[in-house]
Amino acid sequence: MATATDATDPDSTPVPPPSDYRLAVPEGWERIVLDPDRWPHRIDKLVNRGLRRTRATPQLKAALAERMREQAQAAHANGGVEMYVVNQLVGQVPVSAGLVVTLLRPPTGTAPGDLADIAMSLAARATPDDEVTTTDLPAGPAVRHLYRRRPAPDDPDGNRLTVTHLDVYLAVPNAEQRLLLSFSTPMEPLAEALVGLFDSIAHTLQWMA
Repeated sequence: MATATDATDPDSTPVPPPSDYRLAVPEGWERIVLDPDRWPHRIDKLVNRGLRRTRATPQLKAALAERMREQAQAAHANGGVEMYVVNQLVGQVPVSAGLVVTLLRPPTGTAPGDLADIAMSLAARATPDDEVTTTDLPAGPAVRHLYRRRPAPDDPDGNRLTVTHLDVYLAVPNAEQRLLLSFSTPMEPLAEALVGLFDSIAHTLQWMA
């Protein structure tokens, strides 16, 4: 990570950026490191374990694994460093959700730690139902974007469910990067409760020295 220096004091010692971050997720959220050398085996293992008590055909397992690999590839291409998926029963209720953690570099000329450009850009493109707000998390100031989108009629995966998204942007301390937590769920009846869970996860973020 690039280190930010104090422009007002040339003799000041630069404060190093964090070396990593820590994020707490609930039990059952499966982590996939977005490393092309690692995710194929991890995804195959998750698919086989998740479907072992079902009558899923080999073709269905292969199709699900391929879809997850495509999601991992797309997230990695956009700067994603890890993603989490959850598909489980809570009582008798199926729950499906996901999280992608992405490292972003701000536009040239933007001051490190300043998230105003993100808030303004999101607000300018927001629909009437979108929520764009600023908030303070234990890890620092953040921009929170809550929105819902219905898949296009020609969605290649055949999705028809409205997907609820929560994007949380944070500035990496003393660095010229931002961290984006991208949560999503197609579980519209549970969306409000899951958004509350997503916010709780975002509050667990800690920067590591």
